[in-house]
Amino acid sequence: MANFNLDNVTLSPREVQELSKVIFETVFSNPALSAMHTVAEGIDMKTQILLASAMGLQGLPANGTCTPQDSEAGIVFTQKYWENNQIEVRIPYCVKDLPELLKAFGTKSNKYDAEGSEEIKFLGAKLLEALDETILRLVWFGDKSAQNIVSGGTITNGVNTSFFKGVDGLWKQIFAGVTAGDIQRATIAANTGTTYTTQELAEGEALVAMRKVYNQSDSRLKNHADGMFIVTQSVYDNFLDKLEISGLNAVGQLAINDGVMTYRGKKIIVADFMDRNITAYMDNGTKYNLPNRIVYTIPSNIPVGTLSQGEFKELAVWYDKTDRKVFSENIFSLDAKVLEPYFISVAY
Repeated sequence: MANFNLDNVTLSPREVQELSKVIFETVFSNPALSAMHTVAEGIDMKTQILLASAMGLQGLPANGTCTPQDSEAGIVFTQKYWENNQIEVRIPYCVKDLPELLKAFGTKSNKYDAEGSEEIKFLGAKLLEALDETILRLVWFGDKSAQNIVSGGTITNGVNTSFFKGVDGLWKQIFAGVTAGDIQRATIAANTGTTYTTQELAEGEALVAMRKVYNQSDSRLKNHADGMFIVTQSVYDNFLDKLEISGLNAVGQLAINDGVMTYRGKKIIVADFMDRNITAYMDNGTKYNLPNRIVYTIPSNIPVGTLSQGEFKELAVWYDKTDRKVFSENIFSLDAKVLEPYFISVAY
């Protein structure tokens, strides 16, 4: 017989008793909104954006008379509009949502008013993290006409399309501009693949696509100091693979300045949030919707509009006696625009 017989004793693992000892899933590290976009504040209603073209031809030969020759300015004005799209987030919490014996969130009480408790602070912190993903998803992939694949759209069947309908985002505007012939587009062959495997980029394909995107762009964009490449993680990884295989000098003007990779003197921003959204929400079961994408533009040409950037990080928290719940809420305004088609060049 063993020295210690514990057959009649219940032995349980030691519970986590402090929230600080809970292991959290790593939060995605997104590029700052201001790194990709100019942010326009004060948008509290539908607001006009006035665009002025360059001046028309000037410089007639002097006619040698006392009657001067007039030329028209030839400035063409066009307009777009900021939309005051309202986006809302609300998380209800009841103290009975957690098992009474769970110790990680501290000592429980019999009161339903959990405002200021550890669990409410935890929910608030995680909600603010989720809002970063929300804003980027809507700015780039928002579509007020979003549909599931079964209905002819691109959103994975079963995904609630309402989470995409708050804003008409940049990709929707880019696709429309390409279709209209206003925005230059290079085709990435891998995107036409009919399986996940065949949608993987071939060796050097990202570099070829970036070169096309740059070469087809307007000279005003090529020579603008703020030019930048915004690329999916899949494109960036393939680009780095080419560097390793061929060496730096084999792929043109490349440099790393202060930890930032550049191509032809223009910084490369890795938008891995695009990969996450495409693979999670744009999957027909055999392939993704255009998983490899490149945008070459300047921040001021793809601005984000809102009443105030501060709204993105504001949470209202209150206890409702009627519902016996604590609510965490955020409401903000959001819009995004592609302004000048000559200041953007894409590949997908």
